[in-house]
Amino acid sequence: MRTPPPRFVDFAARNWALLLAMSFGGTLAHIGTTGMPLQVGALMDGTARSPSEAGLFSFVEVAALAIGMILISILVKQIRPARVAVVGAVFASSGTIGLYFVRDFPLQLGLGAVAGVGFGMAYSATIAAGASSDDSDRAYAVCFGGSLLLVVLIMAVLSFTSTRFGLMGVFACLSGFALICMPIFRGFKGTGVVKQAQSRPAQQAVWQTAGAAGLLFSWAAFSMGTAVAYVFAERIGRSIHLPESTVGLVLSSGVFVGVVGTVLAGVFSQRLDRRIALIAGLAGSGLACFMIGHAGTLLLFAAGMYLYWIFTMFLYCFLLGSAAILDKSGRLGTLGSGAERFGYGIGGWIGGLLAQHVSYASTGTFGCAACLVGLAVGYPTLFRALDRSRSAAIIAATNQPIA
Repeated sequence: MRTPPPRFVDFAARNWALLLAMSFGGTLAHIGTTGMPLQVGALMDGTARSPSEAGLFSFVEVAALAIGMILISILVKQIRPARVAVVGAVFASSGTIGLYFVRDFPLQLGLGAVAGVGFGMAYSATIAAGASSDDSDRAYAVCFGGSLLLVVLIMAVLSFTSTRFGLMGVFACLSGFALICMPIFRGFKGTGVVKQAQSRPAQQAVWQTAGAAGLLFSWAAFSMGTAVAYVFAERIGRSIHLPESTVGLVLSSGVFVGVVGTVLAGVFSQRLDRRIALIAGLAGSGLACFMIGHAGTLLLFAAGMYLYWIFTMFLYCFLLGSAAILDKSGRLGTLGSGAERFGYGIGGWIGGLLAQHVSYASTGTFGCAACLVGLAVGYPTLFRALDRSRSAAIIAATNQPIA
């Protein structure tokens, strides 16, 4: 007889400190990239940086975030979330407060890299902590739901910091938020250590984990495909003659709609077959890309954007949950998330080429095709590994001695 899944209220009450720390860790990891337009604007207005220099700064910070996560997943044998998160918060706070005062461009690039590494460390800790949870899908769902709401709140604060702290005030605000996160990261204590010993032989590289190739391929295809369409969503909306205010409203409200995806992931984490959830999430993301690229009316544009946020947030929870099943140390999830950032950057570049030389509609078609390729090529390998992990878990549970 199948054991019914524990109630969400019981799960949340038992893990409230961990879930709070994960929400703030996810927020610190994403506020740097989400707030990048404000950082770029501050550098251009406050230190007279050119658009190309500001663009280079953006690349350096995001690349440092991705490289930091990948190196942690490869080099660190055991991720201790509390320690990694606090050190990451120190790096993020130091880098951003330095940017508040420094005006020399090479130093700004260096401080941007320091802040990016800090953001990446916070995210690595969050992923590792979620992987060690007794219900990773739900933990990630709460994490991303809370992070979305916090990001929206902090973005609103960042927009007004220049009136209080000057043109470079956005960096002071980011530094202050990193400091606020540090005591909250105490909720990570006790996670990510016990289950590490059961994950895999110490000499095995993280990318050699069974099913890793399929997971990473489908994850990268998903990230690249969605970026191709989403990065140019604002331009697509304007190209079909929607008012700028309407496009902005659709884009900003989409973040709130994304909470629906995390709620669905939390509700169905133990009620829906994982293969169905993964297929639905990736296919739905592809459909959303196609709708965004080919939208001709406000209704289709808004529907595409809202479906994008729902399906991508839903799928992201299950991708990280799948990585946690294959590797309880959290290293595979960290590697996948770091690679996902690179895939997103590549997708934005491809989208720019398509938009300039083909059409905006081609970004939606390409994005949809990339998602479907990830589904067809990557998922079979991933599903076989998940089935083996499930069988091994059932056998292990059956062989447990009766107390």
